[in-house]
Amino acid sequence: MIDKEFIWKWSRVYDRVFQGSEDETEEKAIRAWLSTLPKPKYLDKEHFVRLGRWKTKRQTSNYKKNDAQIVQEVTRLAYHASDSLVKLDTLRQLRGVGVAVAATILHFLHPDLYPIFDYHARTALKEEGLWQRQIKDASPQAWLEYVDTMRKLASSTDATLREVDKALFAHDKYSHSTH
Repeated sequence: MIDKEFIWKWSRVYDRVFQGSEDETEEKAIRAWLSTLPKPKYLDKEHFVRLGRWKTKRQTSNYKKNDAQIVQEVTRLAYHASDSLVKLDTLRQLRGVGVAVAATILHFLHPDLYPIFDYHARTALKEEGLWQRQIKDASPQAWLEYVDTMRKLASSTDATLREVDKALFAHDKYSHSTH
């Protein structure tokens, strides 16, 4: 059962595993940079490439092919859009950006509204009977359902979306080991 105790325990496992790692360092650096920007938030090309690489390294060469001005305009447009699917689809216009990377960008731009769309988190949700789709389903419609599920979990456990994400990721990845 995913309750407050589950989120607390497994999000701390995540934090211990990633403490001092490049992943943790990059996440903190990107969040710190974004916190200095006034609204509307956006990504410059450097932070777009870093964030994309943080989520999915294999598309790095495609991220770098995006024009710097386009990256800023597209991420600013996505920030402003009122509809979640419009936000997602706007970001997917950038080279190398699929649903998972677009969702990650949205999480960094709006951490209280959008979770990171992650395979391990979906696997943990499926184990708990909270995900009916195929685990590999990374369609925009699957993302919308995932956002709704994650928001409900965050609300019911009094946790942030990132804490829920970390807990689900860690539970799927490390529950069979001794962390």
